[in-house]
Amino acid sequence: MNDFNRLRLKHHGDPQKLWEILQAECRAKTAKKLPVTLRCQEFVFPSLQIAEMATSDDVAAIHASLIPENSKVLDMTCGLGIDTFHFALKAASVTAVELNHDNYVAACHNKAALGLDNVCVIEGDSINWLSNQSDKHFDVIFIDPARRDASGRHFALKQCQPDVVESLHLLMDRCDRLIIKASPMIDIEGAWRELGVECCETVVIGTRKECKEVVFILSGKYPATDVIRCITIDSPEFSFSKTTERGTSSLSLGEGDMKIIEDTPCGYLYEPYPAVMKGGGMGCLSRVFDLRKFHPNTNLFFSDTYIPDFPGEIFAIKNIMPFSKAAVKGFSAQYPKLNVAVRNFPLSAPELAKKLKIKEGGSEMVFGLTATGGNKYLIITDMAQKQA
Repeated sequence: MNDFNRLRLKHHGDPQKLWEILQAECRAKTAKKLPVTLRCQEFVFPSLQIAEMATSDDVAAIHASLIPENSKVLDMTCGLGIDTFHFALKAASVTAVELNHDNYVAACHNKAALGLDNVCVIEGDSINWLSNQSDKHFDVIFIDPARRDASGRHFALKQCQPDVVESLHLLMDRCDRLIIKASPMIDIEGAWRELGVECCETVVIGTRKECKEVVFILSGKYPATDVIRCITIDSPEFSFSKTTERGTSSLSLGEGDMKIIEDTPCGYLYEPYPAVMKGGGMGCLSRVFDLRKFHPNTNLFFSDTYIPDFPGEIFAIKNIMPFSKAAVKGFSAQYPKLNVAVRNFPLSAPELAKKLKIKEGGSEMVFGLTATGGNKYLIITDMAQKQA
């Protein structure tokens, strides 16, 4: 990759060259995130910061799946415009409002470069603009409040800008469906309370490695639903009812079960994807897939059968042993190189690797975990069998 800082120093004082360097750096840093958008060679970035903050094409496509065909959409927080442009591929029209002047100019350029004639970009404060448009009504309003300011990062809806809680009456009055994008750290039921509802449709979106965001959908046209959808990009979706989850407990492995598995290592260890973990439906997950938890407080599951449509990682169990001085003493001779993970365990992953005297890496993984009854185990699994 080019040393962009060096290039900036070299061409200091040349606005055209600095603009070209900015575009090259933004494209390099967003190549994996925006493979669809960047097919347009004329697409431009107003700043590196907005490029880094932008929604990915994959996530924007999920957002677009939440709006009806041929709908009239208002995006109140345009930013780089990735959501706006994905909405435009499905909607009849999209109005995008952007407060920052440079972002606004770039969005106007990009919507033309992408050939999106059904997009109208407006510069200004979106709440003020909507307040002054008493005749405007939209099928969908989408809003992604800023979660970071000079005082740091914020998670609660009321702490973000625009404040959707304070403006909720206005927003709901001007649309049939309100979609609010929120932090992956937000408390789901706490957000429901902030919004003044007992429940609402909730979509948790993530990759196989991390939870990216939580989306809340409010609609005055339809009865409220307590369904939480957990969507992992390029992987099976898992949905459950929060009411059902409250009355459902996970199946668990007993101490006798652990002894049987220890004596004859077999079966599979299941780890839900981060979006599924965030959704919180572990009881429903356990019952739907007939999985048993290793411990009530550890979201790792066991089954002696392979379940290909499980919404998470699947590891084939090769060996299991109690975490003891004897096991530690001879461990590195048998397993000199392993990836290490810990769940509900007294040591961190680096501490466990150091104690076992192993190097991290290879195709296998050892899980240090606490099982039902409090016993600690080392479970060696084959990552080559991991599938999604």
